[in-house]
Amino acid sequence: MKTGTFLDMDMAQLGTALRDGWHWWTGELAEMMPASLRGRGAKAQRIAGLVAFAEPDGSINLDGMAAEMAPDRAVSATLLVARDRALIRTVSLPPLRRADLRKLVALDLDRLMPFPAGEAWSDVAETGDTLANGQVQAQIAAMPKAELLATYQAAADYGLRPRALGIATHDGGALDFDFLPAMIADGAVPPAAGARRWWILVALLFAANVGLIVWKDVRRNDEIQALVDAQQPLVNAARKLTQNMTGEDKVRAELLEARRTGNAVGALALITRAMPKGSWVQRYSWTKETVRLSGFKQPGSDVMAALRKTNAFASVRASTSDVAAEAGTGQPFDVTAEWAAP
Repeated sequence: MKTGTFLDMDMAQLGTALRDGWHWWTGELAEMMPASLRGRGAKAQRIAGLVAFAEPDGSINLDGMAAEMAPDRAVSATLLVARDRALIRTVSLPPLRRADLRKLVALDLDRLMPFPAGEAWSDVAETGDTLANGQVQAQIAAMPKAELLATYQAAADYGLRPRALGIATHDGGALDFDFLPAMIADGAVPPAAGARRWWILVALLFAANVGLIVWKDVRRNDEIQALVDAQQPLVNAARKLTQNMTGEDKVRAELLEARRTGNAVGALALITRAMPKGSWVQRYSWTKETVRLSGFKQPGSDVMAALRKTNAFASVRASTSDVAAEAGTGQPFDVTAEWAAP
């Protein structure tokens, strides 16, 4: 099954993609550095340190003296070749940074130079002149890959580790062209030791920066946790006080509800005040829902009307059960009233 992602790559393709990504990233970082620190920029790179000159016959000269072969030694040096060993051409190119110009020239090298595709490495150097069409004037130098690899290997046999491989300016104080970046980009030779050390340092600093951020985040979380732990007794006290207040409110509500619905004494006092004068109750029956009264009243008195005036009852009606016979002291009544909802 094809996913169309990096999962379809084999290890060789994945390694190439990772190497290209690494070169692109390091190139972007290098372009952000000042030109004086970057070394390779639009201007020629100054030559410093040990300088070696590669002869066409494969021998190496150090400061005009023949070098002795020492393959067990690793000395960093700038490796120079004669200008007449390379093909140099002046062209006009878009105003791009040098890394992009190198890529552009490498893609179109078989058209710009008389080399078959993939058989030469090149470098480009701006002359500093801007043309009327907005393009810049630049010089391109190219050499066969086999010749450059043989030169690099000859320097390695003499115990040299090239930090640059190119052509010096006419005064010999700087590099006009450096083929080593193209060789490194193709994976033909390892990166220069100095550059590798710098990128290792960048990686270490980046890792240290990430570690510092993580450490500060962990420390901040620990400080917050310590603050929370310090406030925990107060939080527990506040929580307990809140629970007590909630419990007291619940008990108070239950008492009020019980008093409202189950206050037999209050109900008796209410009915006693409401009964008309000259009436008395012979039987009193009370529940939380209803109250029943039976007794005698004076002629003309209305017990049900008196109970309705209290607004404490939802309904007041005469009971259908048997009532006592009228006595000489008054008329009998039997009333049932339902308590009104609160």
